[in-house]
Amino acid sequence: MSSDFCILFDRVRDVYMTITTIGFQHMQNESGTKCSILTALVQPAPPELIEKCQVVVSGAKSLLVMSTNSVPITIAMKRTKLDSIFACMNTDSSFLSHVQSEQKLLKFIIPNEAGYMIRNDIFEERLRGCSGIHKVVGLVEPMEFVHWPQFPQQGLSQLLRAAVCCILIDDDGDSYTQLENTIQSQLIEQLSLQWTSPKSINMRRLAVVGEVRQINASWRFFKAAHALGVKVVAIGPRGHWLGKGGAVKLAPREAFIEIDMTADDGLSRRISNAIQGYNRPIHGLTTVTEFLLIPVAQAAECLGLPTSPSESFAKSVNKHNTRSELSPDSCRLVSSLDGLISQITSNERNALPPGPPWIVKPCFGWHSLGVHKVTTLQGLIEAVGKVSRQTAFSRTGEISKDSGWQTDVLIEEYCDGPEVDCNFVLLRGEIIFFEVIDNFPCTAESSEGNADSDNFKETLNVFPSTLPPSEVATLQKALHQAILRLGFRSGVFHVEARVRNSSHQYQPGGDGEPLDLRPNPIHPAHDASVFLIEINARPPGYVDTCATAYTNGVDLFALHILIALRDEYRLRALSQPHQARRHVAISAIQAEKSGVVASDDPWKDLAERSPTLMSRVMDPIMNFGKGDIIEDPQLSTTPWLAAFTVYSLTSRAETLSICDQVKDDFECKID
Repeated sequence: MSSDFCILFDRVRDVYMTITTIGFQHMQNESGTKCSILTALVQPAPPELIEKCQVVVSGAKSLLVMSTNSVPITIAMKRTKLDSIFACMNTDSSFLSHVQSEQKLLKFIIPNEAGYMIRNDIFEERLRGCSGIHKVVGLVEPMEFVHWPQFPQQGLSQLLRAAVCCILIDDDGDSYTQLENTIQSQLIEQLSLQWTSPKSINMRRLAVVGEVRQINASWRFFKAAHALGVKVVAIGPRGHWLGKGGAVKLAPREAFIEIDMTADDGLSRRISNAIQGYNRPIHGLTTVTEFLLIPVAQAAECLGLPTSPSESFAKSVNKHNTRSELSPDSCRLVSSLDGLISQITSNERNALPPGPPWIVKPCFGWHSLGVHKVTTLQGLIEAVGKVSRQTAFSRTGEISKDSGWQTDVLIEEYCDGPEVDCNFVLLRGEIIFFEVIDNFPCTAESSEGNADSDNFKETLNVFPSTLPPSEVATLQKALHQAILRLGFRSGVFHVEARVRNSSHQYQPGGDGEPLDLRPNPIHPAHDASVFLIEINARPPGYVDTCATAYTNGVDLFALHILIALRDEYRLRALSQPHQARRHVAISAIQAEKSGVVASDDPWKDLAERSPTLMSRVMDPIMNFGKGDIIEDPQLSTTPWLAAFTVYSLTSRAETLSICDQVKDDFECKID
């Protein structure tokens, strides 16, 4: 390294900062893109250097090198990169305007090998929440070609021009050596993937059909597409928020195509016609909406675009067909209450699945809506009567004569083993990513006694699972085979299951420790086995997908996009998890009563009251805004009031404790 230093300046803002190298080393990362880390001290330039800059600077030059003989040399830096470096330093609004006594410690990542960025925000994604790191800002554009400096002998100036990421280090009072060791180990653990491609990456265009989520629960999908260099063409009904001008900034998309989204036999044809009528080539077609999986796959087949077979999606959305793949004796299908009565009175052996208790649910449905747990034959009859009158994929409303989503009723055996969510990413039948999440007892199971219940809202999900490796392996093998039997070979899959005869059960710990999945003091008499609940051939819900990104560094939205485009290189690269996984939990907050929301922004209020606590909260969302009406929160059709994700770098117990603190301190006024 040359001993020179740089002055980074912005004449418009009248900001002049000196950057002085204090460390440089190649990162020892065997499995990822080879790179080096430059550590630099950044502080306000003294008046004499500012004066020299003002004399020398001309034109659009933005980086000034002061060589060892004090003869200034001007070198240009891209405006976008300059802005990004300043943005990294500007952690509080007063920094750039009151820099007389400030100094900051920055790290810059410089690639040691040439390649094309597989995702331009990869560093922000992978380094979130790292200890000792205050802020991460990428310095590259989507698909940009990056390389080792062309003239490294020129020292710091060329290294800065080649940098792909800027990291602001926390000044928390730790010794520099301790801080350096912590950060270096985290960089190795979190960046253990190929973040460049040796081959150029072409822009692709993806059609996304029927986004039913609002912007606060979908923006990361569009952010991922932009970071991958994928242009999004949204397809949806008249009046959709993606069709409005303000949506472009919040959820970048190239165009919005309005079509009739009625769920009838002509929907797939209308989707394919919209794509054929677009004035630019479209390379992929996808959706994350359950009831659109079949027509979107049919449209892709018609257009010759990449897709799994529409017949496979037809099986996956049919919960009876899915369950029959793994445990056909554990469920029965009836089309009406009369059908159930006929089965019961037939005196046929195995007319009903093992029970009670039983689970009654729509054969086509989502969000655990219309799910009942019953403990008596009379309760079973009443539940089937209710579910048979419901419209699938709807929160409210009974079935109408012209409904395209009439649903049969599925009666299932109830398994009391611990429930898990398993996320798979498959490529040509191979598992390239897999995780297991502990799904804590839902509201129906948390209630005391054996009373019937129709409220199966999830309460808490914790990453990663604490199940023993043998049971995780059993889940992986059985559920992988179930996905393949449906006819899928590639895709992102969110699978729900239980472990029968598990060695673990939910119970409180000693000394007042909270409910958690802990070893069962009574060893099961039989080996653990898998009880499949359902296979969703799509990413999990928004908050769950965000939590997977925090836990593993794997963005399932990005992988879903790449699968639709059959971009196999980036799909494999971005499926690589962190070497060290974090403890993450998703929790929901239920409204205390029905009424009208009176609070402006409960999460902002909590951040102002408890900033330290909120620093551990990620992606908090509200399902209701000010002025919205909340129905009876005890009804299964009433969504949670809010949801949030928390993390710990130290322990699962700390994660659960933070969850409890957030729920205790959260306040939302309801009139």
